[in-house]
Amino acid sequence: MTTNRMFRSLLILCVALTMTASALTAGNVALITKTIQDVSRQSGENTPWLKAAKGASLLSGDRVQTGRRSLAVVKFLDNSIVRVRELSQLTLVTEKAGTGILRTVSIKQGGYGFEVTKQQNDQFRLTSPTSVASIRGTRGTFAGGNGNDTLIVTEGLVNLRNSASGKEVDVAAGEIGFSNDDGTVTSRKATAQELADANRTANGGTDNELKLELRDGQGNKKDLKLRFKQ
Repeated sequence: MTTNRMFRSLLILCVALTMTASALTAGNVALITKTIQDVSRQSGENTPWLKAAKGASLLSGDRVQTGRRSLAVVKFLDNSIVRVRELSQLTLVTEKAGTGILRTVSIKQGGYGFEVTKQQNDQFRLTSPTSVASIRGTRGTFAGGNGNDTLIVTEGLVNLRNSASGKEVDVAAGEIGFSNDDGTVTSRKATAQELADANRTANGGTDNELKLELRDGQGNKKDLKLRFKQ
């Protein structure tokens, strides 16, 4: 590595660390990285709902709400992502937990897709008045808030616990879990359609694969696979 390239790399690293430190100092816990149609945010229960714009910072305790045919993408400082679906409302809370940080996304109504980065000392939870889902690093969807929660896991493993009964179940990749206000919590294998819908919500699009057959000047065949989202 040349001296100039090394200097540029160190400069980029310093800028990134400075930006992260500034965000933490300001109390920011996440950013709204995308909005479609009607998206609003609220800072505290007794404050007005304001229109949310792309790039808006979120503090611990802030709420995000989407209207009909609307979408919001929230990105945490650890790069975990929550894609808020239409007609949903959730609260973001970040707090110290031992030597790490506990990030909690509490849903009041609606649903969202999630991509949680692998957690070391930190913890990531999805909650509702009915359930608590503990995540170590995984992908899927969570919906409910009205006494009947549904969790679909497309990658990784999530522990789903019912708040009323304390009963819990581990929901693995390819499975769907249910937690209800009567205290029951169950899981089963998800259908192909349920998994496809969950992947689309969690990833922000539909995974597609395009296969091309190429030939060189000598006529040798080579297959090329391109993955893209739609």
